Amino acid sequence: MMRRQGQVPTPEASRYLQRLCFHFTRKINVTYDEHRGEAHFPWGLCVLRADESALHFDCSADDDASLARVQFAIDSHIELFSRKSPMAVEWRPVQAL
Repeated sequence: MMRRQGQVPTPEASRYLQRLCFHFTRKINVTYDEHRGEAHFPWGLCVLRADESALHFDCSADDDASLARVQFAIDSHIELFSRKSPMAVEWRPVQAL
């Protein structure tokens, strides 16, 4: 299983989490509340978590190509939803244990 984590610094993390998850419910299975969400893409999973200073992403998939698709879905939607004040996800790989 491949994983990558990211974050977007924002004091409005809960609002962005809810907007993203609500938007994703149109096409995929998503569960969420104001602090945590799970977006089940056909090619992988993204767990979202909001705190007072950032929106955090923990994405996983079976291979690099699938993980890149999950990451692209998150990146493109963050870009779309933050057009007035552009934001970008700061990604980092997760080291295997």
